[in-house]
Amino acid sequence: MRTKQAGRTFGAAAGLATLALVSPLVVNEAHAGCPSSSALIEAACNRVARVAEEGTWDLYLTGYGWHIDGYSADDRRHLNAQSWGGGAGKHFTDANGNEDILFAFVFMDSHNNPEPIGGWARQWYTPPVLGGLSIGGGYFAGFTARSDILHYLPVPLALPVASIRYAKASVMGAFIPRVPGVSKGDVAFFWARYEF
Repeated sequence: MRTKQAGRTFGAAAGLATLALVSPLVVNEAHAGCPSSSALIEAACNRVARVAEEGTWDLYLTGYGWHIDGYSADDRRHLNAQSWGGGAGKHFTDANGNEDILFAFVFMDSHNNPEPIGGWARQWYTPPVLGGLSIGGGYFAGFTARSDILHYLPVPLALPVASIRYAKASVMGAFIPRVPGVSKGDVAFFWARYEF
């Protein structure tokens, strides 16, 4: 049992180390000059560089993974919904109030194994009402690493994200669709963010 736990800890640490190594390389490449071979790649590169250089810090606390359709009641009893964890990131808010976000955090996955995740998100927000309440939506592109998928080898992700924000505090969520042969059903994953 100790060997298995040590393997989990090592795998999570390896995943985090990979994210930690990749992020500065992306930022340094963007800082040195973004490639102009594709307008889409150049725009994404410039956004990442702007967040890294001009963004302000965020703190993240993860908390809940809702196993939706495709999972039986028995499956849900054996799966961990309390996805506790945390991390940090940076965001840059443009003139229209929309955000580019870089972040990385670690949480306990559905099988109580550490899962690191990190990358870039783009969110568009409604104009604030009631002193600072707004709703956002967008997408996330990045990497995760799980013990049950290629034993912590980083895997690319692209997911829709949404948030409810009041002033500097947000509740965010992502929809993770079922992957045939990997998961039985869909998952909605929720976390909190505080902007400094």
